[in-house]
Amino acid sequence: MTTAPPTLETILRERVRESVRRSPVVAVVRDADAQVAARQAEAFVRHGLELVEITFTCPDATRLVTDLLARRRGEGPPWIGMGTVTTPERARAAVAAGAEFLVTPNLDPEVAAIGRAAGLFLVLGALSPTELVQADRLGADLIKVYPLPPVGGPAYLSVVRQPLGDLAPMLAGGGFGIEEIPAYKRAGAVAFGVGAPLVGEDDAETGRRIARALELARG
Repeated sequence: MTTAPPTLETILRERVRESVRRSPVVAVVRDADAQVAARQAEAFVRHGLELVEITFTCPDATRLVTDLLARRRGEGPPWIGMGTVTTPERARAAVAAGAEFLVTPNLDPEVAAIGRAAGLFLVLGALSPTELVQADRLGADLIKVYPLPPVGGPAYLSVVRQPLGDLAPMLAGGGFGIEEIPAYKRAGAVAFGVGAPLVGEDDAETGRRIARALELARG
């Protein structure tokens, strides 16, 4: 019996998955100023982050994704994805822009189907046990547990994972500082969505913050 060769989509998802294991900080770009957002994204790439999420809350978000991909040398990493993919329309726009992974704060079966059909790595947002199980059933490669800080942070994640530890791996999201990463890691998160705390007053400080985040995330 012969095994079919892996498709390009399967290869992409596995390579993104490898980056999650190797470099488990997803850098979130969410600034309301298009130029500031672009500078942040470029700094995240320059300082070695392998997963950069451009959210739809940024002006001209899809254009920023296409620009980053056009300037990248060869294939990733870094992988450029799109976040705040709350609707099927946004999912289709992200696919058209060339996004390599999708991140949602919510659960939408149609969004998941669009991402899966395009062969993208899926990070689906969920919070309650019901939502976490549904995210797993919808094919999440990574479940974004969001928003964690308002509902108990690492303590909530630790408790909810006790009966649900057999689901897809979980990303901690919702706004927390770099030094809080180890607590979320101990609670069971394998990846960490971090945005503004990575940005320093100058490029050197940004580099130091990114290096620290990666050090703590890798453990």
